[in-house]
Amino acid sequence: MLPFADQPYYHRKFRRIGAKCGYYTFIRTEIAPSYAIITKQRKYYQGKNSIQSMQTLSSQPPNHISQQTRKIAVFAVLLFALSGLISGFAVGAFTHSKPHGSGTTKSVNTGTTPVTQSTKGSVSTAPENVNLDLPVINQADFSYFQVANGSTSYTFSTLIINKSKNPIQVSDVTCKLWLTKDADVNSILRADNYALPRSFDTIQQSFPKEVVGAFTFTAPTQQTQPCTPKGKTTWSYTISPTIDPGIYYAVVLADWKGKSFDWSWVAIRIKKAT
Repeated sequence: MLPFADQPYYHRKFRRIGAKCGYYTFIRTEIAPSYAIITKQRKYYQGKNSIQSMQTLSSQPPNHISQQTRKIAVFAVLLFALSGLISGFAVGAFTHSKPHGSGTTKSVNTGTTPVTQSTKGSVSTAPENVNLDLPVINQADFSYFQVANGSTSYTFSTLIINKSKNPIQVSDVTCKLWLTKDADVNSILRADNYALPRSFDTIQQSFPKEVVGAFTFTAPTQQTQPCTPKGKTTWSYTISPTIDPGIYYAVVLADWKGKSFDWSWVAIRIKKAT
């Protein structure tokens, strides 16, 4: 091989390029150097681009957002589940706790001296309201023919009801059974704006046109007595021998403290004893 100074120009040129690029061994062959240099340069730039791409990828920070979001979501679900469980226990404790009532209760033993407490049940103070309707008297509740002999016993029954057609539930309604020969009972009890039934304190007194002493009541029944709640009110009596025979009217008056009242009556035939 010729000394470097005596070699052709292109050999000297490519040797410089080869020396600079590190490809001198390939250029010593007298093959056209352009292919080797271009190929090596291409690989050089490709390698450089790969290194730059790797550097670019390695320089990007790792993506932790989705993982962190999942952790937060899992934590939130666990938190809601725990709160729901606590709420369930709280509701169960309230709904299944023993209600307070009347009587004596003992305190829970907490290491101190137990204290006994007495509680009283509350009593309803709602105002009582009774709306009476017509007393119910059925045919089987009395005898149409009765004898005034003073010895034959008779019974007379009635069912006291309210405006809802139900038997009364209270025990402070007063009933009175009385006898009259006047068929116009309404005019007697409606006189002076219902003065008789409104005057509850005088209800035991004789009414106008009442046949006084006609009934002799058998104990424990009385002419004026409390009406029976949830059932029939009954009187037992005999007819006085002094009563003249004829058609009479047995009247039942139901009165609740002079505030609500109503009445019914039926005809009976009294006969003289023989």
